[in-house]
Amino acid sequence: MFRLAGHLKKTVAEIEKMSAREFAEWLAYTRYFEAIPDSWRETGLLASAMLAPHCDRGKAPKADDFIPIEKPPQHQQQMLAQIKQLQQIFNG
Repeated sequence: MFRLAGHLKKTVAEIEKMSAREFAEWLAYTRYFEAIPDSWRETGLLASAMLAPHCDRGKAPKADDFIPIEKPPQHQQQMLAQIKQLQQIFNG
């Protein structure tokens, strides 16, 4: 819904006023005829393709590796487990 709103230069609230039929038609259109442009994914594909010849076979970065998506907040136990894992890596 957010990508469609951005593509149409509207707010999500405006999109929510759209009829279910029109929304379904937009979904079908973007699936079968013309996808909504995603500049991050396009840039990631380009970066991945440019780096692939310089990487070992099967080790090239994926397009998603270049898309900046934040991870959800962690609980304290998850953070401690991650810190212990990093300590094991760096301390051998």
